[in-house]
Amino acid sequence: MGLKIVLDLKNIFVIVFVCGSLVSFIINQLLEFIDCHARKTDDCSRNGNADTSVKVSIPAWLKEIPGADEVFTAEKLSKIRSYEDARYFAWIPSSVCTLIVSIALMLFGFYPFLFEKICLLSGFPSSLGNTFLCFFLFVIISSIPTEIFSIPFALYREFVVEKKFGFSNMTFKLWIKDYIKETLLSLILGALLCFIASVVLVIFKTSWWFLLCAVLIVFTVVMQIVYPKFIAPLFNKFSPLEEGELKDKINDLLEKTGFVSDGVFVMDASKRSGHFNAYFTGFGKAKRIVLYDTLVKSLTPDELVAVLGHELGHYKLHHILRRMIFMIPLEFAVSFLLYKFAGLVSLYTAFGFKTITAENVLFVQFIGLFLAAEVYSSVTEIFSPVVNYFSRRDEYQADAYSAKVTGQPQNLVSALVKLNSENLSELFPPKIYVIWNYSHPTLKERAEALNKLKK
Repeated sequence: MGLKIVLDLKNIFVIVFVCGSLVSFIINQLLEFIDCHARKTDDCSRNGNADTSVKVSIPAWLKEIPGADEVFTAEKLSKIRSYEDARYFAWIPSSVCTLIVSIALMLFGFYPFLFEKICLLSGFPSSLGNTFLCFFLFVIISSIPTEIFSIPFALYREFVVEKKFGFSNMTFKLWIKDYIKETLLSLILGALLCFIASVVLVIFKTSWWFLLCAVLIVFTVVMQIVYPKFIAPLFNKFSPLEEGELKDKINDLLEKTGFVSDGVFVMDASKRSGHFNAYFTGFGKAKRIVLYDTLVKSLTPDELVAVLGHELGHYKLHHILRRMIFMIPLEFAVSFLLYKFAGLVSLYTAFGFKTITAENVLFVQFIGLFLAAEVYSSVTEIFSPVVNYFSRRDEYQADAYSAKVTGQPQNLVSALVKLNSENLSELFPPKIYVIWNYSHPTLKERAEALNKLKK
């Protein structure tokens, strides 16, 4: 028996889903190709050499940053280019496979088939418990095909690309342990959310959009408190920062900025990766500062304080709060839109759910929510430039805050140079690529802005 197309290709929801998925795919492919092409030509053309096999030399703007010419040697620039190319060529088949699987599952009726097998055969909707079971099983099983196809690419990135360039310290045994833990956590949290959603959907058939959105917002806030203390330690060891010069300088910075935290911790990131990072996590009094051990070993105390000053800037300048004030109303608006779509029988029939009618649509709105979310997510790529613009603006402001509170902009510049160098981050991305994909300004842009402050 051959595969049969179940989509109504004339339906507006199907048109938006298919076109949105294809347009997003094409945009990303073009941007990555432009970026890859720029890596092969820009470095050499800056030096008047069209032969991309010749080792690149340091551009003039990079020489103006103190110490950068010592960090970004010609060999390092070539290694950065090779690393970005390796990631790009690993990404191509992954993105193609993701698109094919996503459209194929919709095109050939995987989701209606799944609905019939786990829901209709069990007498749905006979009770709240039955609704929860169907909802939970549908969510879990529907994610399995995508997860299966993603595993080989994840393994390749970790054990081929990251290993080749000296980043991955992961063993296969540790990878399996992490994967099992992540899966179990997803199942537990997924079951909890599905149960709450089932209760809301069954009892509040016409107002679930508001309550469900509120639940998700509360859940996000609660996880900010729960994650650092109970979930993160399942994967990494967090040790209080040892006494010494670094801790004294950090405490001085925290006192100067009036930032109250649950402590400063060093995470054993090197157990898995050689990449650098530092972040804040938690909420309210549960806030804690986390430094990767790789970062502590590679930056000077003054550089690390400058990086921390940047992160403090996001908090003190209310970037997170401002983002929440903007995002919460938007999330309610999107939830209302999804609710309206979930009440339309045409949404279900468009994707092959032929048994759903105007009489029983209220009982299967979790299917409608799933379908509407798939349609919506297919077009969200077009908002990336706007979202990233505001993110880059916040990063400039956080850099300026760090420069102001530490009084030493050059420390943040030198820290950024080391971070970019050791993480093998791209130095010369095309402007269009930055506009579309970069949530942070490039090293050149950040260094120029900080140098203006210094002057």
